[in-house]
Amino acid sequence: MKALKALRRFRWSDVPKRKRQLTYITVGLGCATLTMENKFRECIDIVGNPAGITTPHTLFWLRVVFGRMRSRWAGALTEVRVPVALRSSIYGSLAWLYGIDLTEVRYPLDAYTNFQEFFSRRLREGVRPIADVPHGLVSPVDGQVMKCGIISEKNARVEQVKGATYSVKGFLGYDPVEFAKPHSVIQYIVLYLGPGDYHRIHSPCQLTFSKGRHFCGELLPVRSWLLERINDVLSVNERVVLSGEWQFGQMNLAAVGAANVGNIFLDFDTKLKTNRLRDIAFHCGGDISQKLYPEPIQLRPGADVGGFLLGSTVVLIFEAPANFQWNVAAGDTARVGQVLGRVA
Repeated sequence: MKALKALRRFRWSDVPKRKRQLTYITVGLGCATLTMENKFRECIDIVGNPAGITTPHTLFWLRVVFGRMRSRWAGALTEVRVPVALRSSIYGSLAWLYGIDLTEVRYPLDAYTNFQEFFSRRLREGVRPIADVPHGLVSPVDGQVMKCGIISEKNARVEQVKGATYSVKGFLGYDPVEFAKPHSVIQYIVLYLGPGDYHRIHSPCQLTFSKGRHFCGELLPVRSWLLERINDVLSVNERVVLSGEWQFGQMNLAAVGAANVGNIFLDFDTKLKTNRLRDIAFHCGGDISQKLYPEPIQLRPGADVGGFLLGSTVVLIFEAPANFQWNVAAGDTARVGQVLGRVA
């Protein structure tokens, strides 16, 4: 009863002006945010949810926190020229912070004009020997194995890491199981590159790439703490998917962007531009930039493919005989040229 009496006596005009203004701003922002989230959900539904998103509410708030513009700003900062006199000390401090082995670096530290050049550095010849596996794969990157396994059915969802999943068809743009040969299986492996890892990507085997696809998307973190809690991170993030064949059938290599890592480059396609200002995300109706290579790109094991300008994730999805066996497991650390798996 007392509450009702107090409510009857309440007059909005008696509230201090500053509190009223704060209330108007808070309610306005809340309404605007709800409207934007509803429009985001509506957009995904209208375009047919091509990425197979299962948690649009969570994804919306991740977009608010880790917007694409933030990654562009971070990229612009890493392109700023570092004075020659400061390069050795700054890059040396970064090496200490991230555990980078400077004895592997090909050039002196003062040769790298900005942070992007340092993080996408080349290594000295011979520091990453390529294992000889005629019927297997070597690691295309230095990184941690997040997950590996078999994709056994059409329209499958597989684990990013233990606990959360993403749509394979939404990730690649097609379903590899539909095109698998009889008695073959589709295998996959997710490799995470930390900031201190070597950031270039190499060929995992003797292969031929005939097609490249650029999916404009989000730039959400790909750390394990997020991947194991939130579905669909890999299938909505910006990525470049290279598709072709190796000796046992299909081969797809996907370079996935992440927070502050929107720049992906290919050594054989200098026209590729990622994280562009006016691009619309694929899952919100944006087009996939697709390129057919009239002369297929043929690469030997360990050959240069491309890289990131900061750490991120590489995913291999490929066709293999049923007796293909992994030499690594989730949690293992892999280095370029190390055996990942082979046909038994």
